[in-house]
Amino acid sequence: MNKKGLDEMQIQKRNSIGNQTLILLVYLLLIDAGLYGFGFRWVSYPANIMIILTICSGIYVIRLIAANAFVGPSAKTQKPLLKVVLNTVLAVLVSAAILVLMKNASFSNPGQIAEMSAPILFIAAGVAILIAAITFFIHKIQDREEE
Repeated sequence: MNKKGLDEMQIQKRNSIGNQTLILLVYLLLIDAGLYGFGFRWVSYPANIMIILTICSGIYVIRLIAANAFVGPSAKTQKPLLKVVLNTVLAVLVSAAILVLMKNASFSNPGQIAEMSAPILFIAAGVAILIAAITFFIHKIQDREEE
């Protein structure tokens, strides 16, 4: 067992899923760049990359959990509830601060502030928090089933 407690089969499955997700990320970014080159803009620049990264990260975590390669069998039960709550609060505060800074920033073009980039980035952070919370609860359920 390694430091994370994953056995060899879980490590191989995690690596396989990671490689496939990386290839998916590269292809989605290339498709986005190609569409941008042809004049098709579905979302403005920073938001399109964040959406693609969020989707790929979500797919990666969901596939890891489904393959039971996210957490290994633990010898002792840990109580990371305080850590999860603190990380969640910190993520919400950082997301809110980014949203406030984006609203108060001075842009060269007055129409730029009306773009949907800041709310989409805020939603992406919320989705990441939701994925972390679901992962935490799935981990708790798996621990109960092992006991």
